[in-house]
Amino acid sequence: MKKTFLGAVLFLVISATQVTAADCTTLNGQPRTERNILSNQLPTALLAEIKRDYKDYWITELSQEGKSRHPDYSITLENADQVVRLHSSDSKNWVIINASVKSN
Repeated sequence: MKKTFLGAVLFLVISATQVTAADCTTLNGQPRTERNILSNQLPTALLAEIKRDYKDYWITELSQEGKSRHPDYSITLENADQVVRLHSSDSKNWVIINASVKSN
């Protein structure tokens, strides 16, 4: 009985540690979290640039990383021919991370 109880407690502790490590990583001692967001949750400048420069693309991934004061944003856009990945760390401008042509 005692061994079973200790085994169950050890299992729970290991599981809780893995969940915590997956949900939050540290960068410079600051907790970093990533979450998916909707396009209307982007800062106005970023959304305007997407609408202007990528109007023929659709959003396949959009996430916000970090705290709400200075978040980073990552977006993946696709059209019939191309996949483009962008990143913003200043909430004003996108930087192209990768652009690739889709294979037929």
